[in-house]
Parts: sequence; C-alpha cells; structure tokens
Amino acid sequence: MRVLIAAAAAAAFAAFAAPAVAEPTDMEIVFIKSDENGDGVLSKGEVLIISIRQFDESDANGDQVIDAEEAGEIATHVEFTDNDADKSGSLSLEEMIEEKLADFKAIDADSDGFLTMEEIETAYEGQQ
Repeated sequence: MRVLIAAAAAAAFAAFAAPAVAEPTDMEIVFIKSDENGDGVLSKGEVLIISIRQFDESDANGDQVIDAEEAGEIATHVEFTDNDADKSGSLSLEEMIEEKLADFKAIDADSDGFLTMEEIETAYEGQQ
C-alpha cells in the first residue's frame, strides 16, 4: 500500500514539476523551417526560398512547370487555376513566384516587409 501511495505521490509531483509543452502546429513548423536566419520573422527572400524548394519537389519530371498530374487535387482549387496566368493548366516557376509575392504583400498587415507568425495565422484563420 505504501508503495502505491509513494508511486501516486511521485507521479503527482512529476506532473507539477514537468513544464507543459504545447505541440507546434503545422503552420508553426513551416514558419520555423522557413526562418533561415532565426530572427522570428520571414523576409520575402525566405518565403521565396522555401517556395522554390517546394516547387522543385513538386516538379517530379523536372520540366520547370507543375502540371495538373503533379499538383494532384490542388490543381482543381481556385488558388491553382487563378495563378495560372497563361491558362496553360500548369504553373510555371514565374507564376508561382508572382503568386507568393502577392500573398506576401496581402499577409504583411503592417507593410514592414516581414511576416510574423501572428500575421500568417490571422491571414489563414478559417481557411484550414
């Protein structure tokens, strides 16, 4: 009986002693990975670097466009079709960069040239 009480007490103290750790969201993980210099904000350059990496990963056949097959179900989303400026059914790197720069400008609420996690969360509230 004393062993059970001691074990319960130890567990209770451990619960109070251990700091609560919140799991980061997917958005926070992407933000942290994108923040190359670790300054807590994303510059246009950092956003474009991660976007170009994602483009290269998505361009499975290396033809410098992301076609409907490579995009999968995203190819039917308005964001994909609206950003297909030449209506070719695929996105070129240039079209993707134009889209990311427009998104950056729209999300940068204080127009300081940097994105904070708060600005990104505010911009994407309700879209998930």
